[in-house]
Amino acid sequence: MNGAEFVRMLKEEIARSPKQRVNHPFVRAVCEGKASMEQIHQWALQDYQFRRAVPRIAMLRYLACTDPVFQPKLYEVVEDETQGLRPGSIGHPDMFVEFAAALGLSRSDLETAPLRPATAAHLYYTELIIHTLPWFVVMAAQISAEGTFSPAAAALGQAFIQQYGMKRESVRFFTVHVDADAEHGSLAEEIARAYITSLPLQTQTREVTLRRLELLYDVWTIDG
Repeated sequence: MNGAEFVRMLKEEIARSPKQRVNHPFVRAVCEGKASMEQIHQWALQDYQFRRAVPRIAMLRYLACTDPVFQPKLYEVVEDETQGLRPGSIGHPDMFVEFAAALGLSRSDLETAPLRPATAAHLYYTELIIHTLPWFVVMAAQISAEGTFSPAAAALGQAFIQQYGMKRESVRFFTVHVDADAEHGSLAEEIARAYITSLPLQTQTREVTLRRLELLYDVWTIDG
C-alpha cells in the first residue's frame, strides 16, 4: 500500500485500540469527579516526567531530520514546546508546572518524584527509538502519541474546571494541547505519507506506533 493508505489503516487500528487515553479509567474518573486528589497528585507527578523531557526529545527529532521541507516544521515543534507559539501560551513544561501548583504540588515535588516502572519504560523507549530508528519512523509513531492526546486533553481540562473547581488559566496546559497536539499529529501523518511507503517500513512503524500507544496508556495507570 502507499503511504496514504498506510496512514489511514494505522489510524483506524489506533481508533479501535483499548489503549486510547481518552478512555483510560483515570480520565473517566476525573471526568466523573471520582478521582481522589491523591490519585491526581500521583498521576501529575508521573506525567510531568515526560513533559519536562519533551523539549529535549523534540530537539533530538529535529536534529535527526534530513528533509529540508520537514526540518523547519520540526523546529517549530521545538519552539512550541519550549516557548509556546500560541496566544496565551508559554513553554509546555512550564504550563504543567502551573497546573501542578494549582493542585498543591511544588516544582521540587515534580522534579524529585521517583519514576514508576511504567514511566521509566516510556521515557527510555522514546529516547531509544530516536537513536536507533530512521527519523521518519520515529516521527510517524507520533500518530499514536501527540495524535491521540487532544481528546484526552480536552476531557481533562474541562473536568478539572467543572468537577474540581480549578480556574481556566490553571489548566491551560490541557486547553493549549487540544490544538497543539492535533497539529503535531497532523505533521506526523504528513511525514508518514511521504516516507512510510514500503512493507518493511510499514511493519516497523506499526510496531513502534502501537508500542508508544501502550506505554503512554500504562503511565497513566495509577493504583490507589
